[in-house]
Amino acid sequence: MLLEREQELTVLDKAVSHAPSGTGALVLVEGGVGAGTTALLNRLADRAAAAGALVLRSSGIPGERAVPFGVLRQLVLPLLAERHLLPPPLAAASAVAPGTSHANPGGETGAAVRADTLHWMHILFAGLSAERPVVLAVDDLAWVDNASLEALVHLAARLDGLGLLLAVVRKDGLGAHDALISEIAAAATHRVRAHALSRCATATLVARHFGADCPDEFSRTCHDLTGGRPKDLMVLCDRARLRRLGAPHWHTSRLRELGESLRRERLLLLLRREPALDSFLKATAVLADHATDDVVARLAGLSRQQCEHAREVLTHAWHPAHGQGEAAHTREACAVVLQAMGDGESSRRHREASALLDASGAGPEEVAVPLLHVDRLGDEWEIHQLRAAAAAARRRGAPEAAVRYLSRALVDVPASSHVRAELLYELGVTELDLKSPVAGRHFVQAARLMPRILRRAEVVSSIPMDIVRSDPQIADLVRETAVALGTPREDDRQGRYLAMRLEARARYAGLEDPGLVTSAARRLQELGEQPYGASAAERELRTVLLFTAAMCGQTDHGTVARMARQVLDEEPAHASPSGLALEMLPPVLYCTDTPHTAMSWLDAARLHAAQEGNRSTLARVEALRGLLQLAGGEVGLARERGVRALALAEGATYKDRVQPTVVLGRVALELDDCELAGRVLDPTEPPADLRLFALHGVLNGLLAEAQGNLPAALAHYLDCGRVLERAGWVNPAAAPWQVRAALVQHRLGRTAQALATARTHHERALAWGAPSTLSRALRLLGILTGGAAGIELLRQAVDTVETEGSRLELAHGLTELGRRLQQVSNPAGDRMLRRGRQLVTELLNARADAGPGTPPRHARALAAGLTPAETRVAERAARGLSNREIAEELETSLRAVERHLTSSYRKFCITGREQLAQAMGMDDSL
Repeated sequence: MLLEREQELTVLDKAVSHAPSGTGALVLVEGGVGAGTTALLNRLADRAAAAGALVLRSSGIPGERAVPFGVLRQLVLPLLAERHLLPPPLAAASAVAPGTSHANPGGETGAAVRADTLHWMHILFAGLSAERPVVLAVDDLAWVDNASLEALVHLAARLDGLGLLLAVVRKDGLGAHDALISEIAAAATHRVRAHALSRCATATLVARHFGADCPDEFSRTCHDLTGGRPKDLMVLCDRARLRRLGAPHWHTSRLRELGESLRRERLLLLLRREPALDSFLKATAVLADHATDDVVARLAGLSRQQCEHAREVLTHAWHPAHGQGEAAHTREACAVVLQAMGDGESSRRHREASALLDASGAGPEEVAVPLLHVDRLGDEWEIHQLRAAAAAARRRGAPEAAVRYLSRALVDVPASSHVRAELLYELGVTELDLKSPVAGRHFVQAARLMPRILRRAEVVSSIPMDIVRSDPQIADLVRETAVALGTPREDDRQGRYLAMRLEARARYAGLEDPGLVTSAARRLQELGEQPYGASAAERELRTVLLFTAAMCGQTDHGTVARMARQVLDEEPAHASPSGLALEMLPPVLYCTDTPHTAMSWLDAARLHAAQEGNRSTLARVEALRGLLQLAGGEVGLARERGVRALALAEGATYKDRVQPTVVLGRVALELDDCELAGRVLDPTEPPADLRLFALHGVLNGLLAEAQGNLPAALAHYLDCGRVLERAGWVNPAAAPWQVRAALVQHRLGRTAQALATARTHHERALAWGAPSTLSRALRLLGILTGGAAGIELLRQAVDTVETEGSRLELAHGLTELGRRLQQVSNPAGDRMLRRGRQLVTELLNARADAGPGTPPRHARALAAGLTPAETRVAERAARGLSNREIAEELETSLRAVERHLTSSYRKFCITGREQLAQAMGMDDSL
């Protein structure tokens, strides 16, 4: 019983009943693949046979479309028992083998045979239909050979007067553009269309297979998987019964898997029937995202019209899944095709696609994508295409794609090939963009394979500093390469360049090596003053040496500061985020009390980072600005910048949080701020950097002091000192652990130890010579020394930073000196104490840089690089106050006023006080 076919059967019955009338009829049965068109054709044939008609059946077969009159021979095959009924031309045609001259449609003999066959066919069926009705049932016109189609067209035009019923099936999308099929369809006197079954009819059909207790979900799944097409539904139900997917468990999920499997099976069967569709889908599959119409047609060897026909066949003969769009439908078909292709065919087709894309002028990545799917790369051209694609991917900011191209190329490159070394190097460089931990390993592998020492040195010297320092294997490779390269000649510019880069990396990896630390000053002396236009390699080496010399503290701070300025003068600020200058030179200037040297340079670096939207670099620059402001004693501004930098670095890497942590940690130490110290300390992440380790040690000591546990605090300070001294980092400006250790020893009653620690600290401060460090050392000795000698030491501490150095250190010195003078009833004590406290309050309450509303004199002073103390003195001098009046108003010494004015004249490039008002922008307001 055919479900939901009542109207169609009525039309078929009407056509059968009219067959004996002698008027002739042509019934066209249409519908999609699997919709039941063949079942309707068979029902028509059965009813005609039951009514006494002669029924002759045939069907088009994809594999026999090249056989002339193949379908027509099927129709007359039952008549072979009576040979006299077979037309002689048809018998002759049936004996002609395909491919011979007789079968050639363009041949003269073939045309004659065809004409005779059509004539005798008409005579045959006219004679047969005169005796009784004749029904010719032809299935699947799309796969009928052309000669048989011509015969059917010939017969359809001559039905009038014959008792002949011609019934044909045309599937949607198949043969839609064939003129002969269209001509047959146009002659139809009766049309029926086989539609898909409704959900209700589907449920009825499924219930026939699985019983009336079949769940709704099971039948709904069957309908969704088949779209209600009866043929597909019958196949699905039969397979499901064989696999026992029905009662009692009703395996709906396994039913879906079976449906998908049958769907793939139907597509593969269709591809065997339709070679053009097979070629089209394979070309589309291997071209993937680069499958344009023109390239697909060229790769498939088809015309544009054939490609369009293939698309229609795919749409109508292999129906989209429920809710699936055209693009998704094609992608699914391509996936099935790729899965069905063997490795050999897949590699061949992908190679052809790559070559065709290259010949078509496609980009490097488009050409390389198909090569990712070949089983083995065959020649140097393919390796070259993958390398070019990797370079293109890096340029567009897609390092993941570049890694994929290079990794594929490496698979088939021999280990002994020099190309492998270059591929490993390129892979390592690309992995740096991804911050991959295996980048260093690939650099090492590449360098080991480099046959020439110069090329090996180029590769090793390009390894980033942080990787060299974090990987001992790479550090060893750097040293080995430097030894192998040796000392280049003076005229060997390339050799000297590489040697300096290698030395810079070796010294950076050995920042905690006391031998390298103590030799840094000597190496700087050998290099001498930096020449104008020094190479990037020389600046890199000098930067590492300057930092190491600053941590060692055995070189005069002025020399280090001057050399640091020379490096900064030629170091591009826009390149600083990727170089050493940003990491190392600001801490050097902090230790040398020359923070103003780098402020404009940092401003340029910050502007560049802001334009690129690089939050991590902005965080580092902001923190370093805070560090340099802390060097000048501006603790309030430093704290504000540190907090802002830490917020910018939120979610960033550990390395990006180092600088904000250092700034806030030093602020906490300067202010004895335990709450801030607790925020800075992170117990979950032990410090890997020696600077952070020292900072954590001192901060832990600070917290222990606040809790009253002085022995624990002293242990933290001494442990910190031992680690730093073991590394050769003895500069007291780098980590003031000795100051705090001596004060705790003093509080514990260990006076001799405290004085010994203070004297050692003072000796190191004298060797370094920076004003803030020396003033702190003198203040410590003054605190530990009683009587007039202690007061004198405190006076020296104040005088040392009166005109240069940290204003916060000046405030501490004034406060301590004021207290000691009060103890001996010296009237100057109150003034000193008041001035120190006012200065601390001023430094703490500063919150932002000068903005648009800043008075002109302040803005001009900032632009000229005047310190706040110099600005206050210059402002009063411009108003006409004498040096003594300024000293009394500001409660400072006459010598300090003179020094501030001399420095201001130099910075404004003026010769005296009479030009000061104009330089300060005060001449208009006076």
